[in-house]
Amino acid sequence: MSEWNDLAHWMYGDVKMDRGFWYSHPLYEVNGLTEEQLFWIPDEKNLCMLWHVGHIAHRERTHIGVLLQGLKTNVIPPEYEVFGPDWCSVKCIRESIDSVKNVFQWVRQVRDDSTKFVQSLPDNAWHQVPASSEFDLTTAHWVFLTVAHEAIHIGKLQLLRAMLEGKKDRAC
Repeated sequence: MSEWNDLAHWMYGDVKMDRGFWYSHPLYEVNGLTEEQLFWIPDEKNLCMLWHVGHIAHRERTHIGVLLQGLKTNVIPPEYEVFGPDWCSVKCIRESIDSVKNVFQWVRQVRDDSTKFVQSLPDNAWHQVPASSEFDLTTAHWVFLTVAHEAIHIGKLQLLRAMLEGKKDRAC
């Protein structure tokens, strides 16, 4: 295994099952929360925890699926477009999704698909610019940018959970 693939395995691995970057596992951060807790917000200007979880999958599917794999159709189910780049109210999310359980299944599937793709990349692919890449970024750029983006939202999940649970020392 090359150093690039080894690093990708660490970034997209499962920290609970094997090894991995713990700042890239949104479902781990919300484990044990109720549906109401997932929709909790400190005030109406905030995004709820479920949005952050769904947003991580939405961006991963866009970056890995669209920009690297070149997928064009059925990339993001219509009910999960609420997790896109725009702010979305709790009410809007509740009206769009069918269930939290299905959102979690979709998030798991996105991670599985991304992991399989990233781990299948040959050594020479990391420095290539895929035809569907925006801004002429290489495969390595998109993979690392995606994980960094996810880490930001994991930090927000940790902060929201700490606020919800009243554990100031738990945040991040």
